[in-house]
Amino acid sequence: MIIFLSVLTFFLFFLKGIVLLDPDFGWHLRLGEIITSSGIPATDPLSYTMPSFPYIDIQWLTNVFFKVFYPLVGTGGLSLIYSLVAFLTLFLIFKNKGKKLFWEVPFVFAASILFGYFGVRPQVSSWLLWAIFLAIVLNEERWKKWRYLLPGLVVLWVNLHGSFALSIVTLLILTAVRLWQRKLKLDLILVLIISILASFINPYGVRIWHEVWLQVSDASLRWKILEWQPAFFSFNLPFICYLVISLTLVWINRKRFRLEELVLFAFFLFQGLGSVRHVPLWVILSLPMTIAAFTYTLDRVKKIRFAKERFRKLYRYALYGSLVIALSQYALYGSLVIALSQFILGFNGAKVLSEGEFYPREATVFLEKNLPSGQIFSEYGWGGYLSWKLPQKKVFIDGRMPSWRYKENPSGESGYIMKEYVDMLSDKVSYKEVFEKYGVEVVLWPQKRKARFLDALSQKIEEWLFKKEAPFDLTIELEKDGWKRVYEDNTSQIFVTPR
Repeated sequence: MIIFLSVLTFFLFFLKGIVLLDPDFGWHLRLGEIITSSGIPATDPLSYTMPSFPYIDIQWLTNVFFKVFYPLVGTGGLSLIYSLVAFLTLFLIFKNKGKKLFWEVPFVFAASILFGYFGVRPQVSSWLLWAIFLAIVLNEERWKKWRYLLPGLVVLWVNLHGSFALSIVTLLILTAVRLWQRKLKLDLILVLIISILASFINPYGVRIWHEVWLQVSDASLRWKILEWQPAFFSFNLPFICYLVISLTLVWINRKRFRLEELVLFAFFLFQGLGSVRHVPLWVILSLPMTIAAFTYTLDRVKKIRFAKERFRKLYRYALYGSLVIALSQYALYGSLVIALSQFILGFNGAKVLSEGEFYPREATVFLEKNLPSGQIFSEYGWGGYLSWKLPQKKVFIDGRMPSWRYKENPSGESGYIMKEYVDMLSDKVSYKEVFEKYGVEVVLWPQKRKARFLDALSQKIEEWLFKKEAPFDLTIELEKDGWKRVYEDNTSQIFVTPR
């Protein structure tokens, strides 16, 4: 069973990595090209709205990796590499599972949850680093043997992705818990201090923490960016099922776990519920605990002794035990069905974000042949793609910029471009005013995408109940004001200024 599930999981991840083109991939690749040719940029090299912003690239080494390997192996090769990273993450968790029973159910759920977040993206490398880190800090034998290698792991992590902060936060939590239990030892304090110092070993030094804090503390992201939204904003059946199973079994067997494990379990669950991008981190942390909780539960059932004077109590336990055993026999089949639905949805979502269906591939070729002298305005999700495919022109906004604030912005530049973008598209600020400020002469905009039935119905009900007007449509306003449509295909359309 383990071989079948492993091979199937790896294959499905690999296929999704080929189909899906992450919206941020383009700017990762473009920044890798800039770094390898000109060095680490001090200010933003990709946008015309915030070019003076003191940019901190918290994944510069990953960007260089993309630049080096993409020309050599292409999309398929990168998908193969990142599928291997995801597979190694799961393998590391199960490597020492021993003879634990019913590991298949949590494995299937965990794999299907991670599948939903998988792609050729830097976050996936953090899964493996996180699993390695937890394998050391939560195992006494490994801790004694490998604890002083953790700062080295932090050095690698801090240059690959901003999630390196997980390591420091986890060590701080462990320190606090053991201090409260009066079990704090010098080696943990020493590893914590050295790891914090190790996080400064990057091109930006201690300033990299400012960028991490900027993103973590920006509450507005949870309402503007899909992957930052709270988990209850999206329906994820495998996550719901796994959450119920994990919470129930861990709570029932809470006395079998160390306090630090329970605190980390609760802390990262709270983070996952608060933002969907943190869900994989909690799944990786909770998976070994959930598998262990299955075994602990069955151990409790097996130890029940039948005696007349304890009949009522035993009956309750016997009923509970029979349910556990019965469910365990059918849970794998149920989890496989649920996971299959998630895999299908995941592939459909990946297809929607494929280059041919989501991105302005042909329109970009048109713009390259008819390069405008003025600036190009386009949607947020296309910014990275344009930096990659049309490097001759800078972009209005991309996936790096939602949290950027710059109080010292020069005249003619933005101090908070995400707010300007949202305000303009909600008609709080005139698009004419914004375009005049930045010299926009061309608009590259998507064709109207077919809304999902429930989203469309919800919008209609909201408009009827609250007498809301139809949402602002930029293309309609452009046509009213005489902008000329010079290009159109199934994905995108291009307008040029009437001036």
